[in-house]
Amino acid sequence: MVLILQLRRGRLELDLKQFLYVCDILPDQENGNINEFSPQSRYHNKKGLELHNYGNGSFCKFKIPNDYQKAGVYIIVVDGLPKYVGESENLSTRFNAGYGNISPRNCYTPRGQQTNCRINRLILESIKKGNKIKLLFQETNNRVRLEEQLIQEINPEWNRTQGTKRPPRRKNQDIRISNSSESKYYKLQKYLQDSTKTEELLKYSEIEDILGFELPRSAYEYKAWWSNGSHTQANAWLDAGWKVKSVKLTESVTFIKIPRNFGTVVMGGKKK
Repeated sequence: MVLILQLRRGRLELDLKQFLYVCDILPDQENGNINEFSPQSRYHNKKGLELHNYGNGSFCKFKIPNDYQKAGVYIIVVDGLPKYVGESENLSTRFNAGYGNISPRNCYTPRGQQTNCRINRLILESIKKGNKIKLLFQETNNRVRLEEQLIQEINPEWNRTQGTKRPPRRKNQDIRISNSSESKYYKLQKYLQDSTKTEELLKYSEIEDILGFELPRSAYEYKAWWSNGSHTQANAWLDAGWKVKSVKLTESVTFIKIPRNFGTVVMGGKKK
């Protein structure tokens, strides 16, 4: 399948043979009208939490088929235009328990999923305008890299992070720095490179402010996400000459500067 996608700067032909059509995204309706709801009003806000930037609904509910329990990259296409590119460990869960089902708690800081609320509202607004929304998916183990490549290529309107095109590499330039500058975590790398401290304790909210987008759910739930291993986010701090010292899930991360001529340390492991 080859799709011709209409973009602001003209037409771009993308060969999406590996992308499968999943379904049309259709919000729940009653008597031909979309069922809109405002879940934030049902939250028992005993701690006086504030609504985040996208928490003041209306929202809608929708589902995709449950048999896409697979990791890969998805594209939300609105009237033939690729509006959003994302990656997920489980496509069905990402949509059915995320974008398509906004809970009251999700509307509030600090742990509310702002991206879920934002994408839900954008889908709702598009459907109300009469747009047709389709979901495409490619199963892949290289989902982070593929997501980055697609964002760089088409710069979808709904993605808050725009792909950073590869700059010309200067002679003798550190290849590791060049590679990680393409990552969506490059702003964290730059922040740590510019720091004059030897230790940085950053709250989750501070890291998200530096990056300009929300950390994935796995960063809140698993310490392994913060391990000093060979993965996209770790390359950002390791290439900057830092490593993760400790993590308080949902709260903060402590980074320390790696002394010169000191090997990479895997959190909870031995020096390599």
